[in-house]
Amino acid sequence: MIIFSELETGTLDLRLDFYGYEDCLPDQFFGPAIRENYVLHYITEGKGCLEYKDQKIPLQKGDIFLLIPGEVTYYFADNQTPWSYYWLGISGIKAQEYFHLSQIHETAYLRSSPHTEALGNFIETIVKDAERLDESNSSQLHVISQLYELMHRLNDLSPNLDQETISPSCKLYREAKHLIDIGYNSQDISIQEIADKLGVHRSYLSSIFKDFHKISPKEYLLEVRMNRANELLKTTDQPIKIIAYSVGYLDPLHFSKAFRQYYDCSPSQYRTSIQ
Repeated sequence: MIIFSELETGTLDLRLDFYGYEDCLPDQFFGPAIRENYVLHYITEGKGCLEYKDQKIPLQKGDIFLLIPGEVTYYFADNQTPWSYYWLGISGIKAQEYFHLSQIHETAYLRSSPHTEALGNFIETIVKDAERLDESNSSQLHVISQLYELMHRLNDLSPNLDQETISPSCKLYREAKHLIDIGYNSQDISIQEIADKLGVHRSYLSSIFKDFHKISPKEYLLEVRMNRANELLKTTDQPIKIIAYSVGYLDPLHFSKAFRQYYDCSPSQYRTSIQ
């Protein structure tokens, strides 16, 4: 039984939130600001500058740059030959992991080359395709497939070599996080089960997870479930019982109690407050 559509609720691995193209004016600027999404830009004409982590990075036609969530960024067009660019706003529960596969997550930019031009043309294609698509699930799946292809091309163009020397503890953390991300909606999931599947003691798993994520795997499971429930309450009109099932709670009363403790209001009160 399909309880809700992943396409409509934003619980996808990758999601295209916004997109566009702009011919900027001389000295036109954005920021300083912190973004909630990854925003990938491909410069088609002109020049500009990106300020990121105390660096001033001059950019020009053919370059690609990335705004990273949680990081302060400021960028502006040249006053003589202002840039034009396409952009994609991307989020999703796996977006960070996929962008980490490419060096662009560390440098925030890629210099012009025949390979970046091919990638830039693909970004342009995604923007133009997205403008023509309707709201059907089939159309959205087309865009999602393009995003996966985009991640593959980024990784192929500028692989993050540090990924090859990942520590055992980091690998354990990522595997545990992945199991929670894909299994949070199962009533049977437990931290003990995850530890058993990964072949480690539960207390060791919790310690490693907390080192990397600052909260325990149990707290992270609750966070994921509550975030999903929050989004379902905002974006669907499904009954509370269905939402409870969809985020891994067999007992709707247990779900409502957990939601109240997390958000300091009941699910129904929360839904009423945002209408």
